[in-house]
Amino acid sequence: MDFRFKLYRVTTAIVLMISGIFTFMLLSSILFLGTNFGSIVFLLSMGACFIHSVLSLYLQRSLLLPEIPLKESTPGGMRFMGTIGLIFSVLLILSGLTILLVTPEQMKAEIDNLPPDQQAAVKQTLIAPIGVFLLVVGSLIVLNIGLSFRYLRQWLQLQGGRSEEHEE
Repeated sequence: MDFRFKLYRVTTAIVLMISGIFTFMLLSSILFLGTNFGSIVFLLSMGACFIHSVLSLYLQRSLLLPEIPLKESTPGGMRFMGTIGLIFSVLLILSGLTILLVTPEQMKAEIDNLPPDQQAAVKQTLIAPIGVFLLVVGSLIVLNIGLSFRYLRQWLQLQGGRSEEHEE
């Protein structure tokens, strides 16, 4: 096992945990508090990252144990869920950058525009850590999906070579 494959396994585990926790939290909040468009889109995006991580586990197992094949739908599902996850993670990274690049004066002005009951809920000391968290999570998802696409391509090449051997 090379370093890149170990990194792929670690990032898959981390993304699986983070996306699983957030998917559960979002699903619970939608069930208990009701739905709105933003929460449903966020749930579907986080769910796509979760499903992609689960499919990545199957790919890793198939790469480590070649006698265990992948289902026919796994490569297509990984590509589709990975694309949704990439779009979502780019949005996370851009959101994190936006939060970190806003000056304290601009943030104060934006908070002052909120209704009084919402102003009390916003703590300026938590804004920068939220931006860093979004950057880290978005970067982890991008790294994981990039590695999964690389190893999926490798798996497909291995399967192409094996099918040629069986035809002869």
